[in-house]
Amino acid sequence: MGAPHQVKANGLLYTVVDDCTISYQAVVTGQVTDEIFGDFLEAGLTVTVSWHGLQSKTSTDGLYALAGYPAQAFPQLSSTSYPLTLTLAAPGFRPLTVQVTIPVNATFPVPAPAAALRRLPVRIQGRVVTDAIPHTPVGGVLIHSLPNPSTPTTFVTALRSPLYFSHAGGAAVEAVTLTPIGTAALNANASTGARVLNLSTRSGLAPGVLVQLSTPTAELVEYGLVDSLGPGAPASAGDVFLTNPLNRSYPKTGTVSFFAAALTGPVASLLSDADVGDGVLVATQLFAGPTLVVDVGSPTAEYHEIGALTGSDGFYGFDGMGRVQDILLQANSSPKAVVDWFIEFDQAINLVDFRI
Repeated sequence: MGAPHQVKANGLLYTVVDDCTISYQAVVTGQVTDEIFGDFLEAGLTVTVSWHGLQSKTSTDGLYALAGYPAQAFPQLSSTSYPLTLTLAAPGFRPLTVQVTIPVNATFPVPAPAAALRRLPVRIQGRVVTDAIPHTPVGGVLIHSLPNPSTPTTFVTALRSPLYFSHAGGAAVEAVTLTPIGTAALNANASTGARVLNLSTRSGLAPGVLVQLSTPTAELVEYGLVDSLGPGAPASAGDVFLTNPLNRSYPKTGTVSFFAAALTGPVASLLSDADVGDGVLVATQLFAGPTLVVDVGSPTAEYHEIGALTGSDGFYGFDGMGRVQDILLQANSSPKAVVDWFIEFDQAINLVDFRI
C-alpha cells in the first residue's frame, strides 16, 4: 500500500491511502468484413464473448475491441493461456463464431483472426409471360443460372430446393441420372422439417434409395434419402425414415416416387463452405441438370433438382439466394430472356420477371 496523503475536495480534507493501480485496456481487437462486398458498412454489429469481465465496443465499419482489466480477467497469464469464443453478429448476416487464444504472457491487444460475415439469403421470384400482348402467363418454363462473364472461374448453380446440410469447401458435386423403381401415396401429411414419411407401400425401398416429393406440376421438387424403414414388412404400408428433413410441406393426397441414382460425372467441388438453407452451389462447374448430388457417400449426402419451374400461372421462385453479388438467370434457352440480377439483400423478396 502507498503512503497516506491528503486531498481537499468540496471544502473537506480527505486522508487517502492508495491501494493498487490497475489498467482497463483493450485485450482483443479485430475487424469483420462482408463476404460478398468486402468492406463492412453496417450498423448493429455486436460481439459477445464467453468470458467474465470483458466488454465489447464496435464501430459501423466493422472494427471491434474487447476490453477489461487483464490481471482480473486472466489471473494466471504468466503460466496459462486462455481460449475465448467470440460470436460476431449483425442484422442481415449469419452469426459467426471466432476462436481467439490469449497466449501466456500476452502483449495486449491480441489480434483476432480475420472474419467475413455471410449475408442472410433472400428469395428471388417472378413471373414468365409471353412477349406478345396480352402477355399471357407461361407454365412449365425452367429458370436456370448461366455462367457469369464477370466471374469466369466461379460457377453458381441455382437449386429448386435449398440445402438441408452444411458442407465443407471442396465437397464433391456431381450430376446423377434417376431410374424410377416405384411409387406410393402419402398416408399422412408430410410437414416442413419432417424426417419420417408414412407411405401406402414401401415396396422397393431400402437404405440409400431416393424418395421424391413434388407438387403436381413440379414447381416444388425435393428428395429424401432413405435412412431406414419402420416396423412391418417392406411391401406393407408404414413409416420411412429419411436422412434429411423436408424443406416444405406436402398434402396427404400427394404421390411419392422412388428412384435409384447413378453418378454421371464429371465431378466438381464447392469453392467455399455451404450453409443449411443455401439455394445456390458455388462450385468449379455449372450444372445444367436436371439432378445433382452433393457429398455423395457421406452422412450429409443430398440430392437436388436444378433450376425453378413456373406453374400454370407463370410464377416461379428460388429460396436461399445469396453467397454472390449477382446471378445470371435465363428462362428456358431463350437468348432474349436473360437477366443479370444484382441481388438486393436488404429486400427479403427480389422480383425478377421474364418475357419470352
